[in-house]
Amino acid sequence: MSGFASLKNFLMPSAERTPASSESRGTSAPRAKAPRPSRRGNEVASIETVTPTTYSEAGLIAELLREGTPVIVNVHLLSDGETRRLVDFMAGLKAGLQGESKRVAETVYLLAPYGVDIDPDDDDVLEAEGDRLIVRP
Repeated sequence: MSGFASLKNFLMPSAERTPASSESRGTSAPRAKAPRPSRRGNEVASIETVTPTTYSEAGLIAELLREGTPVIVNVHLLSDGETRRLVDFMAGLKAGLQGESKRVAETVYLLAPYGVDIDPDDDDVLEAEGDRLIVRP
């Protein structure tokens, strides 16, 4: 699959995942922790796309990443303040779960769980222009 086709599938999936309401999740029974996947290569069954409309949907991103599913997060519907807050949350999530992340477009981020490698992109135009949301030391 060409790089363009892969990026097109990331940015325009056939069906985006929407967050479930607390009523449909069944909050009565505690949820068991998902087992941590072993680092044995890039065996990924699916990639989920989340387009949050509020910061309160950050829990869905964390849930998917804990389950071992890579997540594409499109923050174009959030205000600048909520975007900064969500990007900070995703940075903490990445560090806490020992995952990886990459900004693939101005408002689109890829988060991969432990055991899934993201290929480095040497000619990343966004990196050359600077990232106005993430402060680098």
